[in-house]
Amino acid sequence: MSRQTYVLRDGKLVPKSEAFDQNSEPAFHVMGDIQPFRSPIDGTVITSRSQLREHEQRHGVRQCGNDWTGSSKPSWWDETARRANH
Repeated sequence: MSRQTYVLRDGKLVPKSEAFDQNSEPAFHVMGDIQPFRSPIDGTVITSRSQLREHEQRHGVRQCGNDWTGSSKPSWWDETARRANH
């Protein structure tokens, strides 16, 4: 049994391989730079994505998100946010 990936186009599921319009122009997406923040690891102020990549490599860490799932925020949330912004 083979697997197929589908995407929603005009309210219908279409095989992903057929969803791309061959006549369309390529699109480019530009992500803006990050807002400066203070690293919770060592207090360094991070001001760019390249600086963040270097900082993560230096400390052997990777970001995995800063959101939570559930109906209430975790007990540690406010303290972590306060430390990151000071």
